[in-house]
Formats: sequence, structure tokens, C-alpha cells
Amino acid sequence: MNVQLKSIEIIGFKSFADKTLIKFPGGMTGIVGPNGSGKSNIAESIRWVMGEQSAKNLRGSRMPDVIFSGSADRRSLGMASVTLTLDNSDHFIKTPFDELKLSRKLFRNGDSSYYLNEKQCRLKDITDLFMDTGIGQGSLSIISQGNVEQIFNSKPEDRRSIIENVAGVYKYKQHKNTAQKEIDETTDNLNRVEDIISELQSRMAPLEEQSSLATDYLDQKKRLDQFEKQELILSTKKLISESHNIKQMVTAKSDLVNKIYAQVRKDENSRDKLKTKLTSDRSLIDQLNDQLLEISEQIQSLKSKHQLSAQEKSFKNADLNRISEQIKLTDKQIDDYQVKLNQSTDASKRSADKIADKQSQFDQIAAQEKANSVSVIEGEIDKLRNHYVDLLQQKTDIKNQITMKSHDDQQLEERLASQRKRIAKATDDVNDTQTKLEDKHDALSQTNTQLKTVSGKLSDLSKVMDTHKQAVDRSQANWLAALKISEQAKAKAESLKSLHDSYRGFYRGVANLLKHKNELKGIWGPVSDYLDIDSKYVKAIQTALGSQAQHVIVENNQSASAAIRLLTHEKLGRVTLLPIGTINERHLNQTIVREAEHLNGFVGIASELVTMPDNLSKIKTFLLGTTIIADTLDHAIIISKQINHRTRIVTLDGQVVNAGGSLTGGANRNDNQGVLVQKSELEALNKSTAQMDQKLAENETQLQNAKADLAKIGASHERGQQQVFQLKQQVENLNNECQELGTSLKEKKRELQTLQLAMKNSAQANQRTDDGSLSNQQQAIDKQLEATNHQLDEKRIQLANVKQSAKKFADQKQSLHEEIVVEQQKLNQLKVDQSAIHKQIADHQQNRLHLIEQQKKLQLELTHQIDSADLNNQIETAGKQQSSLSDRLDKLKSSVGTDQDHLDNLNQTVQDEQINLNNAKYELTSVEQKAAKNRHDVDANLAGLRESYQIEKADLANPDWNWDAKEVAGQIKILRTGIDEIGPVNIGAIQEFKDVSKRFDFLTKQKQDLIDAKNHLTSTMREMDSTITTRFSDAFHKVSKAFAKVFVDMFGGGEAKLVLTDPDDLLNTGIEIIVKPPGKNYRSLSLLSGGEKALTAITLLFAIIKVRPVPFCILDEAEAALDPFNADRFAKYLKRFGNETQFVVITHRKETMIYADQLYGVTMQESGVSKVVTVNLDNLKTEVS
Repeated sequence: MNVQLKSIEIIGFKSFADKTLIKFPGGMTGIVGPNGSGKSNIAESIRWVMGEQSAKNLRGSRMPDVIFSGSADRRSLGMASVTLTLDNSDHFIKTPFDELKLSRKLFRNGDSSYYLNEKQCRLKDITDLFMDTGIGQGSLSIISQGNVEQIFNSKPEDRRSIIENVAGVYKYKQHKNTAQKEIDETTDNLNRVEDIISELQSRMAPLEEQSSLATDYLDQKKRLDQFEKQELILSTKKLISESHNIKQMVTAKSDLVNKIYAQVRKDENSRDKLKTKLTSDRSLIDQLNDQLLEISEQIQSLKSKHQLSAQEKSFKNADLNRISEQIKLTDKQIDDYQVKLNQSTDASKRSADKIADKQSQFDQIAAQEKANSVSVIEGEIDKLRNHYVDLLQQKTDIKNQITMKSHDDQQLEERLASQRKRIAKATDDVNDTQTKLEDKHDALSQTNTQLKTVSGKLSDLSKVMDTHKQAVDRSQANWLAALKISEQAKAKAESLKSLHDSYRGFYRGVANLLKHKNELKGIWGPVSDYLDIDSKYVKAIQTALGSQAQHVIVENNQSASAAIRLLTHEKLGRVTLLPIGTINERHLNQTIVREAEHLNGFVGIASELVTMPDNLSKIKTFLLGTTIIADTLDHAIIISKQINHRTRIVTLDGQVVNAGGSLTGGANRNDNQGVLVQKSELEALNKSTAQMDQKLAENETQLQNAKADLAKIGASHERGQQQVFQLKQQVENLNNECQELGTSLKEKKRELQTLQLAMKNSAQANQRTDDGSLSNQQQAIDKQLEATNHQLDEKRIQLANVKQSAKKFADQKQSLHEEIVVEQQKLNQLKVDQSAIHKQIADHQQNRLHLIEQQKKLQLELTHQIDSADLNNQIETAGKQQSSLSDRLDKLKSSVGTDQDHLDNLNQTVQDEQINLNNAKYELTSVEQKAAKNRHDVDANLAGLRESYQIEKADLANPDWNWDAKEVAGQIKILRTGIDEIGPVNIGAIQEFKDVSKRFDFLTKQKQDLIDAKNHLTSTMREMDSTITTRFSDAFHKVSKAFAKVFVDMFGGGEAKLVLTDPDDLLNTGIEIIVKPPGKNYRSLSLLSGGEKALTAITLLFAIIKVRPVPFCILDEAEAALDPFNADRFAKYLKRFGNETQFVVITHRKETMIYADQLYGVTMQESGVSKVVTVNLDNLKTEVS
């Protein structure tokens, strides 16, 4: 088996930021490095490039986590790439290539791609390539410590996958799952087909009956249409013969109206002139009345002014005299207050001078008193007394020391011994505390490192959560926007539906008839309800039909008569009714069609551009069969000219070229409110709302998914926060403990230093102190006592002299202080009085200014006072004008009365003539309406003949068209009765019956095909189950036998076996591992020690590799849980497989390293970035030895 790993190239995967190439020669390759160096990332890169899809299996939360995320000195990368090269020269992997180069790339935005020999491929291509080769997903080509733990921690049912992998049944299970899905789909399809067949069977019998009735109906309807054509021709000829007499009656009535109208106009002109003159005279009367009123008001105003002016003059003179007296009085008061102010100011100055003199005397006495202070001398005496007492105390202490000296020498030795013991104990306490503090500092450092790592992950998770929050916000916004648009569309659709259901877009008569639809029989509904029109033709068809879109389709003439009776009796309006059995088809002459259809702009015949139920096809052609649709007005004009204006042409935008050549066009604001436009808009809205609902559901699903993702990330973030909180609490606790230990250490050191110093002082004191030195100290203190006593006597004499002079100074100071207080009170009162005088002066000066201002204002008003003589002259002139206007007004009122009488007579004359004119017009209108009805009936009949039967007016002279009217009417009545007896029919049932029969035959055949396919799939699954059972049983016995043998080699004895939990069910049975280590009894895997479990699991893995060797195997710290002895056995056993399997061992165990043929080291010379170096094996083996 020569297929093996040749090399791996890693770029940007996890900690491998730089391009890293690792070559794998034959034999066993070791990869070593300290914890956290990134060596396990090499195994994960191989797992990843071979198609691993679980981020959790790669120690991540999502797949972009495998991209290098940056470090303290490097920015993160945007892509991870891994390329694995395999030697396939023996074509163990079923492919023509001698060398396989697998590559996988992942970008941070989630884009991913796979490559096989540098050509892009699918993940499925990679998976299929390794299927049942022993090196694909789920195989033992990559074994980590987690795989070892999984063996002894998993349930027996989960362990069967190990044997299945050896048995190579993966592809059979895949095919079985595929077959089961196909069976489920086939069963679902079969159920649906059976449901449809059942439904079709229930429909076939009624459809067959309806098809027979519809065929009979169509035969009779065709004969009825022929007799209705004859009836229309006879009716038209009769109407044409009546038209001449009606025209003569119109001419006579028109002449009479013109004669009466001329006389009315003459009398109305005379009346209008008289009205104009009266209006002018009345306007003049109003003006004269206004002038007369204005002059009267002017005279009254002048008289009032004359009287008021005299009174105001008298009052103002009196006010001037009063103000002058007040000004004089105010000036006198101001002078009096000024005298008082001057006197108060002089008194204030004198009082201030006295206060300054007294204060100067007081300051001189205080200075003398301070120079001879009693308190200073008493303080000096107290200090001397204290010093004397201290000297006496020292003298007593020395006497005691001399007495106790001999006794203390013995006790000093005892104290020194005790202090030595305490120093020794304190030294031990200091060392213990120092050790504890260092331990706590180490724990604190580790916790801080862990906190930094967790905080970094939490920060990354916060960024991810922010990104998901933005995604949720975007999804929320998209969902709300879609919801708003959907609701608006639904609201508009509901509004249009409500408009249609309430018939508000229909004419009054049509709406009222439809509201009473349930009270009548045979009322189908308006034409618009049965038309199906492409949106691009709606405008054209709306214009072509016009009011005909609101014609009501009824079952027959009896239904039409009943409807008209109801409308007439209830006064509900007028309606045009279209009996299905009566209306005949109308088609264009084929010559016209052939001429038009080859011209530019020709769209089609209107009836061919819409669809209606088959039983309404005649109504469709009756309404639209003679109308041509063109794309533009210019083309419509050309087409109309080409066919000699023989029919109407409507453009797509609603312009019309009428038969005969006239044009109708333009646009109104409410052009989009026709019933057909509303119906088309409602259908479009219903379709769009369905699409919107689907889009809304998709947006809602996206929103829910985004919220679910955010909730998962939020939970992880919350756990991360909890972990950070706990670590911070640990850091805080450790800091507190470190501080407490540090404080305790300082106190213990201080206590030790204190003890050491005390011991040193005691020893020195014992050496220093003797009887001679104590006697000398006593003599010196006696001399100081004598000197201090002499100083006390001198200070006592000085204190007595100072006390005698202090009383004299105090009396003088008290007397001066009282005099200063009295003068100060007097000065303060003078200042208060001055302030009050100043305020009085200011108030009087302000009042004086106000009086002078009033005086000037009154003098100015008297100057402008109106003179009485002028007012008397104005009153006399206004009286003369008033008398003149009164005379003129009386004359004008007399003239207006006479003219009004004349106008009343003319009004009566015109009124009588107007009555005669209205009567003549009514008679003329009646005759004209009769003529118009005749013309309308003739035109309508001719249009019907032209559009339905291509019969022109000249054709009515055909002598063969003189049928018996009574016979024609009799035939029509008989045929209509026959059609009524048939009742309502479903014309579509004829074709529908054919379609249903054809579909029933097809589905019956399909059903049998599905039954055959299901049986075949079930048989295939049974065959696959048999194959899986056989291969599983064979693999199990081989692995069990190999496991027993390898166990003895690995454990140095003992027994082991694999046991099936359910031997009767090999498709689902679990596998139990039973072992008997040397010197122990049989026991299950769960009862072994941790080392025994790990070694047993590794033994099983070796047994599997022995039964089905793999080309290569990557072991990621699989032996981590083994002790050195068993680790050495593990490594030796690997070496035994070296000829068949290429091993890549990721390890930190020296016992394994020494057996490696090639050794790589993984380091982090740069923080967060892994590097690969080649290790010198000779040095390593020497070190291990």
C-alpha cells in the first residue's frame, strides 16, 4: 500500500499566518512543541482540507474562526488556504492521477471553494474520492485524544460505527438512505395519484350528462339565431317606411316655436331697458340718502364740538392756576429741607473728629499694656515649674536604677533567651508568608492570562453578535417594508373588491339590477365579469365596449322581461340585457380582415384578443366581433382608409377611428375608473399580493433564522460574560489575598526587626549601664534643680509688679471705649437723618418737574383750541346743503314709482308669451324624440345587421326577404321554449369531458408505474441490508480477534474481547468492550482506571488498523493519558506498523519522539504566530537517553 502523505501547505489557517510547508517522508514523522504553540492546528488543517464541515470539531464556533484572527503585532487575514499532496502511484484511491493535490480555501465573508489537482470541484467530489478507502471522514486516518476518549465514553450503539468503517458499508448505507427517500417520495406520489383518480372518477358521470345537454343546446341555438336575423331585417324595413311622416311633423312644430320666440325676445328687450333705468334711479336715491345722512351727522357733530370746546377752555384755565400755586409751595419745601441737610452734615463732621481722637488715645494705652503682659510672664513661670518637676523625676529614676541594677542583671539574661526564641519563630513566619505570597502571585498571573484570553474571545463574540444584530435589524426592516407594501396592496385590492361587490362603478340601473339578482332567475351578471383580458389590451377593450361592458347577461328572454318589469315598477333605472339564447354572432367581412391584417399596426380583431366562457362566445363576437384593434392612432387611420372606413378601429391607448372616418380621442382624469380597468387592476393586485405574501413569508423565515442565530450567539456571549465575571472575581480575590499576605509579611518583618533591635538594645544597655555613670548623672541633675529654683524666684517678683500697673490700663481703656460708643451712635443717627432728608428733596424735585410738564401741556392745548365763530359758520353752511338734497330726493322717488308700474305690466306679458313658447317647444321635443328614436332604431338595426350579418341598408331591397313576420315570430317562440326546457347548460362540459377522460387514462397508467417502482426499491433495500449484515459480521469477528491479540501485546498479558449487545439484530446492535488486565478479573470498560481506559482504546484502534490498514494516520496526542512505560509501548507498536501505514504523530512525550524518523518542532517565536522548524534527532535521542 504505497499511497501516502507527501506534504501539506498551510496559509492563514488558525495560528499559521505565514505560508508553511511541511514534507512527510516515509516512516514515522513527529511534530512536537510546547502547549499552545499550535501543533494540533496541523492535524486540524488536514481534517479541514479533507472536507470537515463541523466548526465544533475544529475547536471553533463557526467556520470563519479557522482564519488567522490577528495578534498583538499582526492584523487578521481575510483567507485561509490548505493544500494536501498525496502520492497515489499505486492508484489505491480510484483515480487515474499518480499524485493528488487537494486544496480548500475559505474567505472571511463565508465564500468557500475546493480544488482537486488545481481544478475547482465540489465537496461531494472530495467525499466520494475517499469513500470506503479508510482515510475519509469518520475514518481512523486522524486520531486525536478526543477519539480515544470517545471510544470509552460513548454508548455501545455508537461504537458500532467503528466496525462499520472497517466493514466498508458506508456507501451501502448511503445508497440505502437514498433508496428510502425515493420510496417515501414514490409513496407520496402514489397517494396523490390515487386521490386525483378518485376525484376524476366522481366527475366523469356528471360531465358526460352535461356534455350531451350542451350539444343539444347548441343545435337549437343555431336555428334560433337564423330566425332572429330574419326578424331583425323585417323590423328594420318597417322603421324606414315610418321615418318620412315623422320628418314633416318636426318641420311644422319648429316654425311655430320660432315665431313665438321672436315676439318674446322683443318684449324682453323693452323690459330690460326699463329695468336698467329703474336700477340707475334707485342707485341715485340711495346715494342722495347717504349724502343727506352724512350732512345731518356733520351738523350734529359741529354743534357738539362747539359746546365741548367752551367747557374744556374753562377747565384748563382753572388747572393752570392750581398748578402754579403747587409749584411755588414745592420750591419753598425744597429750600427748607436743604437747610436741615447742611446742619446735619456739620454735626456729622464734628462727631467723626471726636471718635478719631478717642480711638487714638485707646490705641496708645493698649500698646503700653501689651508690653507688660501678665500672661507672658505666667507662661514662663509654668515652663520653669515643669522643667523642675522633670528634673526631680529623672533624679528619682536614677536612684531606682541604682537600686534595681543588681536585681536586673539576672533577669536580663532570661529576657535575652526568650527574645532569641521569639526571633526564631518570627523568622519562620516570615518565610512561610513569603512562600504563600509567591504562590498567590503565580495563581494571579495565570488567572490574569486566562482572563485576557477569555476577554479576547468575548470581544470577538461581541463583534459577531453586533453583526448578527445588524442582520436581524436588516431582516426586521425588510420584513416591515414588505409587510407595509403587502398591506397597501391588499388594502387597495380590498377597496377595488368592495367597489365591485357594491356595484359602485356601474350605472344606476345596472347596480340596482345586480343588487336584486337573487330575487330573479337567469341573471348571470355584467359582461365585464366574464371577460378575461391581457393587461396590455384592457384600455383598448374598455374603449371598444364603452357602456356595453355594463350590459347584463341573462339566461333568456323571460329572464330579461322579468328584469325589465322589476326596474320599471321600482323606478330603478334602465339596463341593456343580453339574453344568451337570443344574441347572434357578428363578424367582420373576411375581405376587410384580409385587407387589414397585413398592414402595419394591426393587432387583431377585438373578439379574438379576449376570452369568455364557451357558452358566451356569441355575446363576445356580438360585442367585439366587428372592431379592429391597432397599436397607434397613426396606424389606425391608415388601416381605416385602406378598408374604406367600413368599421370601427380602436388603438391600444383608447383612441377611436369610427366607421365613416370620424375620430374620437383624448383622455379624462377618470379614464382608469372603468369597470374593466378596475377588474384588471384587481386581478393584478391579487396576483401581486400572492407573490408579496410568499416574499413576506421568506422574509419572516429569514428574520426568525437571524433571531435564532442571534439568540445562540447571545447565549454564548452571556456565558462568556459569566466566565469573565467569575475570572475577575478570582483576580479580585487573589489581589485581596496578595495584599493581605503582603501586609502580613511587612508586619511580621517589622515584628522581627523590632525583636532583633530589642535584643540588641538590651545587650548594649547591659554593657553601657554601671554604678559610676548613674552617680554622675545624679550630681548633674542636682545642679540643674538649684539653677531652675533661682529663676522661678526672679519671675515671681516681676509678675507682682506687672499686675499692679495692669489695673490702671484697664480702667483707662474702659472709659475711652464707652465714650467712642456714644459718639458712634450719635454719628449713625445723623447719617440716617441725612438719608431721609435727601429722599424728601428728591421726591419734591420730581413732583415739581411733573407739575411743570402738566403746565406746559395745558398751555399748548389752549393754544390749539378751536374758535367758536368758525364752528357757527360751518353749521349754517351744512344746513343749506341738507335742504337742497331733500327737495331733489322727493322728485326722484315720484319718477321711480311710475316706471315700476310700467315694468309690472311688461313682466306679465312676457310670462304669458313664455308659457306659449314652452308648450310649443315641448310639442317639438316630443316629435324630435320620436324622430330620434326612429333614427336610433334604424341605425341600431342597420348596425346590428352590418356587424352581425354584414348586411348593408341597400341590401334590404332584396325581393326574397319578404318573410311572413308572424311565422318568423312563431318559430322564434318555439325554439326559445325548447331552449328554456333544456335549462342552464355548461358549454365547457363538452371539452372538459374529453380532457377528464384523457387524464383519467393517463393517471391510471402512472399509478401502475409507481407501484412497480416502489416494489423494485423495496427489493433493492433488502439486498443492501443483507450485504451490510454480512460485511459487518465479518469485520466484527476480524477486529475482535485482532483486539484480543493486540491487547496481550500492549498490556503484557491479560484478555480482551468485543461483545455484541444484540447479536440477532446486526443492523442496529451495539458493541461492548470487556477486558481482563493482568492480575484482575473481567470487567467492562467503564470500571477501568483512566490509564487503562486510554490504553484499551488505543489497543482497539491498533486492532482496527491491523485488520484494515490505512495508508496514513495522524495521531494528535493520542497517548497523552499514558504513563511513561505504556507510552513507550505505544511508540514501539507504532513502529511495528511502519511498513504498512505512514504515521504523523503530534506529541509532547519524549518516549514517542525517540522513535520518529523525522521530527518537526512548532514554536511561537512571535506572539500568536506558529512557526515550524526541523529538530535535530541525534541531540534529542542523546538528551532522552
